[in-house]
Amino acid sequence: MPELRRQPRFQVNCPVSFVVEDEAGVGVIYNLSEEGCAIESDVNVPQEGYASASLTIPGASDPVVVDLARVRWVTRHEFGLEFRIISQAARKHIRRYLLLDQAA
Repeated sequence: MPELRRQPRFQVNCPVSFVVEDEAGVGVIYNLSEEGCAIESDVNVPQEGYASASLTIPGASDPVVVDLARVRWVTRHEFGLEFRIISQAARKHIRRYLLLDQAA
């Protein structure tokens, strides 16, 4: 199956808090790109829905906020988010972290 992602994902280990529909939770981001992420969590996330998230990225003084993300897939303890609404500053923090810190 061909890769459909436009941006490469990097293996990371970043804490995240999120709200999917009305369900709040915490988890760990285990891969990340400028356009989305995969999260491991014990929270049961609906197969389809929208979320907001607050990512704790090393080197960022404040959490990086994703205002709106779409749930793209769900397994028992994991789910993927596609970032839809995110500020330029937040995207810049993610890009810097991925390109400078993860590429090293």
